[in-house]
Amino acid sequence: MKSLFFSKSRAGFTILEVMVASAVFIMLLGLLMSTISQTSTVTRRATEKVSAFQGARSAFELITSKLSQATMNSYWDYDSPTTPTKYIRKSELHFLVAKAGEVLPAGQDPLPGTSGTGQAFFFQAPGGATADKTYNGMDNLLNAYGYYIEYKEEPGLPFQPPSLKTSRYRLMQSIVKTEDLKVYTDNSTSGGTWISGDNSAVVAENIVYMAIWPRKATSEDKDGNALTKSFEYNSRLNSTTTPKSQTEETENQLPPMVQVTLVAIDETSAVRFCTSSTAPTQISGAFSGLFSTSSVTQFDADLDTLSQRLTANGVNFRVFTMIVPMRESKMQ
Repeated sequence: MKSLFFSKSRAGFTILEVMVASAVFIMLLGLLMSTISQTSTVTRRATEKVSAFQGARSAFELITSKLSQATMNSYWDYDSPTTPTKYIRKSELHFLVAKAGEVLPAGQDPLPGTSGTGQAFFFQAPGGATADKTYNGMDNLLNAYGYYIEYKEEPGLPFQPPSLKTSRYRLMQSIVKTEDLKVYTDNSTSGGTWISGDNSAVVAENIVYMAIWPRKATSEDKDGNALTKSFEYNSRLNSTTTPKSQTEETENQLPPMVQVTLVAIDETSAVRFCTSSTAPTQISGAFSGLFSTSSVTQFDADLDTLSQRLTANGVNFRVFTMIVPMRESKMQ
């Protein structure tokens, strides 16, 4: 007689199967977390990199915008008021590019800035900056502008330990207000009293080098050294200091174009290397022997060399460069 009772088998997992499944799940979870972490790190670094150079980018845009407004306001007049022989181009205004922090000819005071940080340059442009508020809104009033780089230690708070003071490279902007503009009464060929760093303010930190390259259009000057062979330019130079052919072309003239190049480092690199009142050799030494000859081939080669040196020293940097057309230039 068959039994009326029977057993039903039940499906399930063994403890071994549960352990294997758990291990696979943990591995997949680990891979997922690793991918998320890497993506987050890349995104964070990209964001930090953009933020680190935001100030440099803003300063670069400020310089190129203001430089494009530079004016010379030149005119034609006799070469001599008593014994005239010909007409020559004249101007009371001045456009000057020279090495920052170095002594100019004829015993003049050095230009503002720290030696080894490239060029300092000064010019006049309509800005409408005045001391008298009643002149507000007169945007075409003339001002003198200057840009240069300084490396110095912040004074800090009273009784602050020296170890807590910070040193930084800083891009400076000098603005001489209309009432204080002395360029019309200063006939010096080497800067003079109209150039001053007294009215300067910080535009951006961690700008370590500025190359200012006056030049002609590429179609006219393929090598880029027709106006200057050392990045320097002076609209007031005369025949006693420069060849006659160059003097006749550049005297009281704005260059047709100016190439502006800024080299910026990030704050992480600044914290690592800018630890004393003396400019760090890891950064200043990287520019040794570079950007002394203004030619297209040499400039590109110097940029490559600079990139290799800074990278080898562990410096995070970025280069900003642009050729600015000078709208007021009358040079052919």
